[in-house]
Amino acid sequence: MHTKLLIPGPTEVEDSVLDWLSRPVEAHYGDYWVSVHNETIDLLGRVFGTAGKVFMLPGSGSLAADAAVQSVFAPGQRVLLGINGHFGHRWREILAANGVVPVIVDIPPDQPLPPEAFDAALAVDPGLAGIVVVHLETSTSVLNPLKELAAVARKHNRLIMADAVSSLGGTPLPMDEWGVDVCVSGSQKCLGGVAGLGIVAVNDRAWEAIASQPDYPRSWYLDLRRWQWYVENWGDWHPFPVTMPCSVILALRAALQSLLAEGLDARFARYEQLAARLRSGLADLGMRLFVPPALMAPVLTAAWCPDGVDSGAIIRYLAEEHQLKITAGFGPYKPYVIRVGHMGNAINAADIDQLLAALKEFLPIGARAS
Repeated sequence: MHTKLLIPGPTEVEDSVLDWLSRPVEAHYGDYWVSVHNETIDLLGRVFGTAGKVFMLPGSGSLAADAAVQSVFAPGQRVLLGINGHFGHRWREILAANGVVPVIVDIPPDQPLPPEAFDAALAVDPGLAGIVVVHLETSTSVLNPLKELAAVARKHNRLIMADAVSSLGGTPLPMDEWGVDVCVSGSQKCLGGVAGLGIVAVNDRAWEAIASQPDYPRSWYLDLRRWQWYVENWGDWHPFPVTMPCSVILALRAALQSLLAEGLDARFARYEQLAARLRSGLADLGMRLFVPPALMAPVLTAAWCPDGVDSGAIIRYLAEEHQLKITAGFGPYKPYVIRVGHMGNAINAADIDQLLAALKEFLPIGARAS
């Protein structure tokens, strides 16, 4: 029996998406494939809310982050990096691996990144080239105030790069309206596709920075200028430099079509309703949320385990007895926190109710075991 995924990615996907993965493999060039590729890029642009360039790279969201950093920032440049969880720390590693110097705004994991701290740092340090932030810090469920952070970047005429791997398609993120210059994501979370694509969106202001980089890139594969060269020079038959995962792209196209047919605002509202249903049910069971609901993203909930109950015991019980997969917190919170993803078009209220009923069944067992 299939174990339903209630984790923060990859997510359950619709049958119409899975169907594309079982069809014969397509060639990654020629008229048909160019039309599929271009349509998928256009659909992604609508979800990002940008008229800028959008690239799909075979790989993960972390690969997209690597490509964005290598393409936008030069070695030796200093950028202001917000950290309030595990994935902020990953960005520190990505920046450092590319020779970019992160200047850290370090915030406790149960708090959002404060725009005023970024404003103050940029005011006293004109050498900072930009801001890098995680929109949804998946390790904690905290949704950082990207709109306000982008306004700070604009105020100081600096670029802002955002990690939207877990938030794109799940909560508002209109890139151009908010002034977000670079945004990276992946195919396997709120977009409703399957893992295999890193996605980078770049506006014109950021592309000027990319175009001004030295002509000797640090990577052949991750240089976005190379990807754009193929768009401009081979766009009529092969608008990318490598073999593309056609089945994954076809599945993503189907997921994006479903998302946009429902409508972004309607999808966001549905996620808000699922989040409220789950969080209310957890409260009824006596489980405290990791942070107040106002600080949480609508697609992910983190909650403290009952006293004396290990997260691993809850996770194993749900998987073995109810075929439901959730996950634990990160780092020091791993034994004490559970995280539930409610993202992707295949998740619904019945899934939330099944999870809550299973937790209600487990809690007396867990209390006795402890």
